[in-house]
Amino acid sequence: MGPDVTPEPAGDDAQARPSRTASAASAGPTTANAFRILLVYATRHGSTVEVADAIAEELRSGGNEVDQRPAAEAPSPAGYDAVVVGGPMIMGWHREAARFVTRHRADLERLPTALFITAASLTETGESDVQGVPIVKDPWLAKAPRDAAKLRYKERYALPQHYLGAVLKKAAPGRPRSVAFFAGSLDLTTMNLFEKAFVLLVIGATPGDGRNWKAIREWGAGLGEVLTA
Repeated sequence: MGPDVTPEPAGDDAQARPSRTASAASAGPTTANAFRILLVYATRHGSTVEVADAIAEELRSGGNEVDQRPAAEAPSPAGYDAVVVGGPMIMGWHREAARFVTRHRADLERLPTALFITAASLTETGESDVQGVPIVKDPWLAKAPRDAAKLRYKERYALPQHYLGAVLKKAAPGRPRSVAFFAGSLDLTTMNLFEKAFVLLVIGATPGDGRNWKAIREWGAGLGEVLTA
């Protein structure tokens, strides 16, 4: 179950949080040489939108033109120079993000692509890639297992390869250049009883806003170089 709600920010964290109005209003520079990036996001209760906003702001700051769209309304990637797709883990990656990747995998095979995933937990076992795809792990999210030699069920469930394996299968034969895992925001009041049981018992997640804006923005700031390389 991926966290995906939007509580109010507090303290310094609020300053790093993107402005929804500013982010949604501008597609960035429109010079002839601007790198055109389609940024597609799926969200359940709104918090992943703000993660997408922060990434888009960093990409625009790097001189890229960013067209930011919800997955259900996103156009074909044809005509863009690169694509970024993100969404929360909800007993699997958000279905709208997964559908976009599956529907457009022919275009994504030829375009530089990156993915981001918000999650409630992630088991840290030292890997830097999944099936050869480079991954970035939010240090607020990734946690070492109690016993690396004998992972518990919830630790196996939260392995990067478990989360990402199904996503890569949907994207095949395309291969993302980077996949980032970020902590999200989790509000139990938005969930039904089954979802609450899954989050608390299977995932072992802690409710609250765990979004690490520093990590999100750092990935976004370096993403333009990854996509244009």
